[in-house]
Order: sequence, then C-alpha cells, then structure tokens
Amino acid sequence: MKKIILSALAVAALQLAQAQQQAPAATEQAPATQRQAPTPEQMATRQSTHLQKILGLSEEQKQKVYQAALTRSTSMQQLRGKDAGNRKELHADAKPVKQQFVTDVNAVLTPEQQQKWEQYRLQQKQRQEQRRQGASPNTNQNAPNTATPAKLEPSDDGMNDK
Repeated sequence: MKKIILSALAVAALQLAQAQQQAPAATEQAPATQRQAPTPEQMATRQSTHLQKILGLSEEQKQKVYQAALTRSTSMQQLRGKDAGNRKELHADAKPVKQQFVTDVNAVLTPEQQQKWEQYRLQQKQRQEQRRQGASPNTNQNAPNTATPAKLEPSDDGMNDK
C-alpha cells in the first residue's frame, strides 16, 4: 500500500514540475495574440457611426463624415509613423489635421447638429481633463466640475487620439 501511495505522489510531483516548466511558454505566447491597432478604415467607420448616433446624421451626412474621418485617420497614422519619438512635434503636426476634420464635419452638419457636436466635444475635453487629473470620468457627473475648459480649441475634435 505504501508503494502505491509513494508512486502516486511521485507521479503527481512530476506532473506539477512539468506544469511549472510549461507555464513560462504560455506567457511567451501572450504578446503574439495582442490586439492590433485598428486600420484607418475601421477607425473612420467607428467614428462616423458614433457621430451618427450622437448627432442624428442622415446616411449622406454619415458618408461625408466617414470620408473626413478616413482622411484624418490616414493622416494621423502617417504622422505617428513619421514622428514616432517626438510627441511635441506630433502634436504640432496633428493640430492642422484635426482642425481640418472639425471644419469638414461642421460643413456637413446642420446648425442644430453643430451645437450638439460642440457640446459633445466640450464634454469629451472635460472628461480628458478629469483623466489627466487622476479622477474617474464616471464618478459623479452631477458634481461641480473643477476641470471645465472655458472654450474649445479648433483642434478639439472630440476623438481619442491614442
């Protein structure tokens, strides 16, 4: 009986040792399955669909916003590839691209939709300021906001550019 128990313990110890040796191999595979960055087309589709929901865009407006977002996404991707190491240069180069996007979208929108979009962009800027200050953006939305920007910059397009 003792031999059977000792044999079972030996087999269990060997299996445990093999499992520990295989565990690092599993973690080495994890980076290969990381999520890839979306393509400019995917980002433009997501952005135009999101703005359609928020602003009540018609299909024609959505297509024009899609084209503006695609141009913006493609330009931003090129800028990120060019200025991968210098963030200040990237921000300076991205500003006119974002301004053009805002101009293009505003040209498509009705005055009511422009007001809604202005409100949306302001809310996004406020949320971004809260994140920078370390506050959770969803904590208490009725509380007074200490990070309220007074106005929007022309390049504040309401999109997250990470």
